[in-house]
Amino acid sequence: MRTAIAILAVAFLAVTPAAASPKEDALGAKIPCQDFQRGSDGQWISGPDTTIGTLLFGRHTFSIGDVDIGDADLATVLNRKCLPH
Repeated sequence: MRTAIAILAVAFLAVTPAAASPKEDALGAKIPCQDFQRGSDGQWISGPDTTIGTLLFGRHTFSIGDVDIGDADLATVLNRKCLPH
């Protein structure tokens, strides 16, 4: 019985996304989701006039690990904030 409970706990943790860090929350507050589109390949594409805070970020295509802003991964933040859950 303990083994079954342990397996269920591990399976739950594997599918539960980690909570956002304070830096990810701060970046998320600056992101207008309507300025980004997610491609069928999972990459994000910013619109031509996209800004993040004061940063001009137009016409970029990127994935997780490609763009770090203030110690927060932009694609990770977009996945959390802008995709339906």
